[in-house]
Amino acid sequence: MCLLTAAGVELLFLNSGTDSAPLQEALAALAERGLPTPRVLTSTFESVALAAAHGFWQATQRPQAVFVHVDVGTQNLGAIVHDVFRDRAGAVVLAGKAPYAEDALLPGARSNPIHWQQDVPDQAGILRSYARWTAELTSPRDAARVIGRAVQVAAGGPGLSYVMLSRDVLMAPAGPPELSRTSGYARPAPPAPEPAALAELAERLAKAARPVIVTSRLGRITTGTSALSEVAQLAAIPVIGRREAVNLPSDHPMCVRSQALATEILTEADLVLITDCDVPWIPRNTSLAPGCCVVQIERDPLKADMPLWSFPVDLALTADPVVSMRQLAAALKSHAAAQRRRWDARRAELEPAIAQDASALRARATNPALPATDIRAVLAVLDRALEAAGGLLVEEAVTNLGAVAELVGRREPGTLYTAGGPGLGWSPGASVGIKLARPERPVVALVGDGSFMFGVPTAALSLAAEANAPVVIVVLNNGGYRASRLPVFELFSDGASARRGEVIGTRFARPPDFVALAAACGAWATRTEGAAGLPEALERALVAAEDGTTAVIDVRIEQA
Repeated sequence: MCLLTAAGVELLFLNSGTDSAPLQEALAALAERGLPTPRVLTSTFESVALAAAHGFWQATQRPQAVFVHVDVGTQNLGAIVHDVFRDRAGAVVLAGKAPYAEDALLPGARSNPIHWQQDVPDQAGILRSYARWTAELTSPRDAARVIGRAVQVAAGGPGLSYVMLSRDVLMAPAGPPELSRTSGYARPAPPAPEPAALAELAERLAKAARPVIVTSRLGRITTGTSALSEVAQLAAIPVIGRREAVNLPSDHPMCVRSQALATEILTEADLVLITDCDVPWIPRNTSLAPGCCVVQIERDPLKADMPLWSFPVDLALTADPVVSMRQLAAALKSHAAAQRRRWDARRAELEPAIAQDASALRARATNPALPATDIRAVLAVLDRALEAAGGLLVEEAVTNLGAVAELVGRREPGTLYTAGGPGLGWSPGASVGIKLARPERPVVALVGDGSFMFGVPTAALSLAAEANAPVVIVVLNNGGYRASRLPVFELFSDGASARRGEVIGTRFARPPDFVALAAACGAWATRTEGAAGLPEALERALVAAEDGTTAVIDVRIEQA
């Protein structure tokens, strides 16, 4: 435990089992001796613990630790492993392993039937496709090296480090002090673009008539937001893409919030710069203009972990996107004098169009004739409440993601967090981790009803209480799985489901009472019919969170 602290780990989310006994005793013994250890937070379900660690990473870029019970606890990490993997986030998972010893004279030997049942041939194989690094501690003499390496990979990869620990190994005598090296595990500096390739990109971008930048998560690090803002403003380049962070402040003149306008700009572009983005467009729905030049900046432009990633790319730079954007801003300045007139003309054309489009979105959302249960009316209320409270938004709205990007402004960098991958149930636990990282700010999670249940709400609400990290959770409740309904109607527009107006397996016959569920976990909770009563509910929820109590608002919206 001291080794985790020495490596910079502040939090240990603990899902205990028969294999964690040596760690639990060590924590107590170290506390008696006044030695530093991570803050231990009891979690009642593993996926929630990993989501919280992931949220903390997004807010700080510092990996935290999760302890899970052997193979079954590893499996309970579930879809959140996918989110950590796709978001390129850092976390350390410590997993128990069935003891090797059977002799009763050996400390930590097998003492329960599960020690045979949970001894599987390849425990690490459960998540080998998603972990950046796996290892097993086979001797206590190697503990410092294994833990130091695990945190180093999680922090500098970044990625998921998975370390297996059997309790009989943990109970064996430790090695001599000189083996406990706790320094020298450097976090690598992010790679910069090759100078000639950067110069070529700057020249192409400067001379392009209709360039566009596509990004999803460049704003995960706030210096990425500032660098992108500078590039976009300098050369009048619109920025589009699935919003997974505050890539550009929503009031930036080059921030395109409308999906329709973004598609129009993309299809007319003569140069597309893709950076920190897994899926820049959907080929079946969008076609680039003939002769359009596509440039890509990624740490791994090949994206070999996506077997069928085959978007057309003419120039690929292997480099850190944030570092590259900062250097690109400097490189473009050398072209400013020659291109100023062209850039200003483009600015004069784009800025009014982008501003008018954003204004039209707001006008439709605030139209008094709009039904209270329309998602646009709900998001307009949420936007005002978040702005007034200075809240951080943890978004997992799934099929309403586009509407959230259009209508919920995020003007300050570092105020929007998303899963970074398609694993559902991330936001309830992640919001707790983000609150732990940024306790001075209100944290509001926006989640669909299906995702809320995927997020094991009892465990998430319990963790919020355990950690003294109160959050506000707004559940967009449409009574089912809209994400599973829409593909059926799309693929079988004249099919039986369309004729019935219903899709099998996408409605909850008896949905849980989220208000009662939250109350049972000690949270403050209420229900609204869409935007009706929502301003007052949000105000009360934010006050409850400020006073130390997590709040849940069940917002009924139109079914689709």
